[in-house]
Amino acid sequence: MAERPPKLYTSERRSTKKSKKPKDTTSWIKKLFGLFKPKKKIEKKKSRNKISIRWALFKLFLTLGAWIFSFGILAILWFSYDLPDVDQMMVSSRKPGVTIQAKDGTVIGTYGDLFEEMVKLNDLPPYVPQALMAVEDRRFYSHFGVDVIGLFRAAYTNYRAGRVVQGGSTVTQQLAKNFLQNQGKYSVHDRSFRRKIQEVILAVWLELKFTKDQIMTMYLNRVYFGAGTFGIEAAAQKYYYKPAKHLTVYEAATIAGLLKAPSRYSPKSNPERSNERATLVLTLMQEAGYIPSVKKALEQKHDEITENYVDIKSNSYFGDWIYEQIPSLIGSYDEDLVVVTTLDPFMQQQAEIATKAKMEELGKKFKTTEMGLVAMTPNGAVRAMIGGMTYGKGLYNRSTQALRQPGSAFKPFVYLAGLEAGMTPETLISDEPFSIGGWTPKNFRTYKTVGEITMAEALKKSVNAVTVRIAAHVGGPKIAAVARRLGITSDMITDLSICLGAMEVTLLELTSAYASFANNGNFVTSYGIVEIRNKKGDILYQHQDPDPIQVIKPNNLNDINRMLQNAVAHGTGRAAQTAYPTGGKTGSNGDKDAWFVGYTSNLVVGVWTGNDNNAPMIKNSTGGRIPAQTFGLFMKPVLEANPPSTAIVTAPIQAANDNAEVSLDEGIILEGDSGSIEKSAIIEDSSEIDALLNQVAEE
Repeated sequence: MAERPPKLYTSERRSTKKSKKPKDTTSWIKKLFGLFKPKKKIEKKKSRNKISIRWALFKLFLTLGAWIFSFGILAILWFSYDLPDVDQMMVSSRKPGVTIQAKDGTVIGTYGDLFEEMVKLNDLPPYVPQALMAVEDRRFYSHFGVDVIGLFRAAYTNYRAGRVVQGGSTVTQQLAKNFLQNQGKYSVHDRSFRRKIQEVILAVWLELKFTKDQIMTMYLNRVYFGAGTFGIEAAAQKYYYKPAKHLTVYEAATIAGLLKAPSRYSPKSNPERSNERATLVLTLMQEAGYIPSVKKALEQKHDEITENYVDIKSNSYFGDWIYEQIPSLIGSYDEDLVVVTTLDPFMQQQAEIATKAKMEELGKKFKTTEMGLVAMTPNGAVRAMIGGMTYGKGLYNRSTQALRQPGSAFKPFVYLAGLEAGMTPETLISDEPFSIGGWTPKNFRTYKTVGEITMAEALKKSVNAVTVRIAAHVGGPKIAAVARRLGITSDMITDLSICLGAMEVTLLELTSAYASFANNGNFVTSYGIVEIRNKKGDILYQHQDPDPIQVIKPNNLNDINRMLQNAVAHGTGRAAQTAYPTGGKTGSNGDKDAWFVGYTSNLVVGVWTGNDNNAPMIKNSTGGRIPAQTFGLFMKPVLEANPPSTAIVTAPIQAANDNAEVSLDEGIILEGDSGSIEKSAIIEDSSEIDALLNQVAEE
C-alpha cells in the first residue's frame, strides 16, 4: 500500500482562512492632517508615502518660517519707520557750553553742554577704552551689537538680588540710545518697550555699517560723563584739566565709573564714592586682563585733583549769578563761551572756611541756619561769594536774591545825610528818650542814657534815639536820596522808620554801597564778569571801569570813615577788628537778621545770617556776634596774603565841645515837655513806626 503524503494542516488551514487586515500604526498627527493612508501591501506605495511625509513636513516648516520671517520684517519696519537719519550720528543738538573761570584762569563752573574736539581711538592710551569695556561691555569685540550672554547674566543676577542691579546693554546699544535721545526721540527716563526695540535695531544696524573701532570712537566722543560734559576729552578737561591722552590708569577708571551715576560718583563733589567706584573698575580691568595690578594703579591717585581746583559747591552761587548775566551783556548766543570773572580762588576758599566754621560753632547756639558773604574790591570787583550753607537746597542765593531788613547797618547813610546837612562827628545830640506822634524810639536794651553824646559816639554805640533825631532833622527823603546815590536800588520808604533800616535790601547791594566809603567817595557798581569770549578767542565783551563819579564830598567822606572806624575799634563791631584800619557797622532786625558790613582800603565785605523762614534767632543775635566774627575770621588770612597798600585816610576824632552842638529839636517835643505834639513834616505815617521799631533790635 502506498503511503499517503503527510497532511499540511497548518498551511492548509492558513490558506483556507481569511487573511487579517494589517494593524494601522499611523500616528494621530498623520490622521489629523490627512496626509497619509494605512500601509498597503505594495512596497511602491510605501515608498511614495515616505516621500509625501517629508515633503509635507518641509512645506509645513517653510510656511511657518515664511510667516515668522514676514512678521519679523513687518515688526522691524513698524519700529524703524520713524527712526532718525543715522547720517546725523555725529551731529549734536545741544545747549551752548559756557566755561566760567576765576580771575587766574581756574575753571570754577560749567553750564550748558560741554564738548571738546573729537579724539581718535588710536590717540588714546589703550587703558582708556579698556576701562569703559571692563565696566560696561567686556565682550564688546565679540558680539553683534546685542550681548545675549550678557542679557542672561544680568537677568540671573537681578533675579538673585531681587531687584535691578545690573544692566545688559552693550556699548553699541548705549550709543544707539544716546543717538535717539539726542535726536529728541525719547527722554532720559523713558523705559518703553518701543524704545528698547528701536535701540536694538539701531545697534545691529551700527554693527553692520561701522567697524568696532569706529563704534568705540563714536561712543567715547558722545557719552555723557556728568557736569555738562560729553565725550572723554571734555571729561578729562573738566575733572583733571588735561587732555584725555594724558590720563593715568586711575583717572581713566574714575571717568569710566561716572557712567553709572555721574553726580553720585563725581571726583569733585563725592571723592570718597568716586574712589570706591574707581577701585571697582580697576578690579574689573584686572580680571579682564587689561592691567596687571590694581594696587599699582591706585598709587596714581592724587588726594587733590589739581592745585588750582576750588570745590565747585562753594562757587556755584557765584557761577549761577555770572551765568544769568551773560545774555544782558552779549544778547542771545549759540556758540560755546569762556567767561573770565573777578573771583579770587583763595578768597573764595577762605570765605567758605570762615562761614562754615562760624556756623558750626555758633549756628545751633543762636538758632540760625543760613549765611551769606560777599567780598569785593573798592571798585566793585566781586572776589568771593557765599550764597548759603548748602548749594542745591533750592538754589536760593542769600547774597544776591534775599531781601532782608538791614537794621542799624543802614545807619551810615543816615549819618552821612546829617554830615551833608552841616553836622560833624563832634556834634552833641541828646540821647534821652523822646516821643513823636505817640512813638518813643527805643535804644538797645543794654544802653544807658547819659544825656548828650557826639554823633561819633552815637554811631559807635548804635544809639537809636540819636539816629532818629538826626533823621527828623534832615528828613526821610534826604536819607533815601543819599542811599540811592550810593547804590541802594531796592524800594525804600521815606518816613522816619527809614533811619533804622526798616526796608529790605540785598547783601550785595548794601556791600556795594559801603564800597563808596573805601573808594574815595566814588560811586561803585558791583560786577563779576571781566571778559566773555568764544572758543576761537574772539572777545565778545570786556569790562571797562566807568569814569569816577563823586557821590561823597571829601570832607564828609573823611568824617564818615573815621566814625565807622571808631565803631569797629571801640564800638559794636569790635569782633571785626583786623591788623589794619577797618571801618564798618553792625545791624540786626528783631532777632531775625544779623549783619556786618566792613572794609579796609583794599577790600569791602558784607556778612548776613538768619533763617529763610524768618524764624527768630535767640535774643541778642546782633551783628556783632556771628557776622562780625565771620568777617574777622575771613579777613585775617586774606589781609595777610593781600595787605592793604594804603590806609583809609582820616583825621582823628576831636573831643566834643559845646560849639559843635546843633539844635535838632525843631518839630519834636521831648518827653516830659508840655504843649501839643507837633508832627514833623517828613513823617508820613507815624502810627506804624512803633510797630516797626519794636521789630528792630539794635546794638
